[in-house]
Amino acid sequence: MTHPTLVRPGRVLGAACLLSCALLLTACDGSTDDTPKPGRQDVASLRSDAPTGKASAAPDTDADRPQLRLDSSDAERDHYWHIYATCLKDHGHKMLPQRGPDSVDDTDQSPTAKAAAKTCADKLPLQPPELERSTNPHYDDDYRTYVKCLNRKGLKVTALPDNSGWTYDGDTTMSQARQAEVDKSCTMEAFGGKTR
Repeated sequence: MTHPTLVRPGRVLGAACLLSCALLLTACDGSTDDTPKPGRQDVASLRSDAPTGKASAAPDTDADRPQLRLDSSDAERDHYWHIYATCLKDHGHKMLPQRGPDSVDDTDQSPTAKAAAKTCADKLPLQPPELERSTNPHYDDDYRTYVKCLNRKGLKVTALPDNSGWTYDGDTTMSQARQAEVDKSCTMEAFGGKTR
């Protein structure tokens, strides 16, 4: 189980700093009229009568991506992953059809695959915020609870040192369907916020 990065704190902080600086520069002028003064350099300011009423910021590259929720149904999740996989396939990314119609060949690092990934980036589903270290301040504690739950329910696993995934503790006799059930149940139990 891996979790892609969701929030880029540097962008949020950078936008906040730019906005603060612009407000300070506007406030320091002290004048109430907009007539140019000799020797004064005009500084761009935020004005309430601007067409949008908002300061422009760098576009959020994740804004158009589908956002999965902790309680997303399997059908909903599969729908979004199908759209993403289809986009990759349509743009030349190698697939693994023997594993299923939506199985992407993660070893394909060709220029075509990289271009396809860039083109389809807005279709890549975002994981639930609870499953992201950057948006869940309790992520490591929740992850340890998740791994304990998996083991308690019979799926013997060991967490990776950085809590970015887990590995099997030997062979498992649990069916894939049962593993999926246990994983979903433990994800909801550990990351659902009920134990805090």
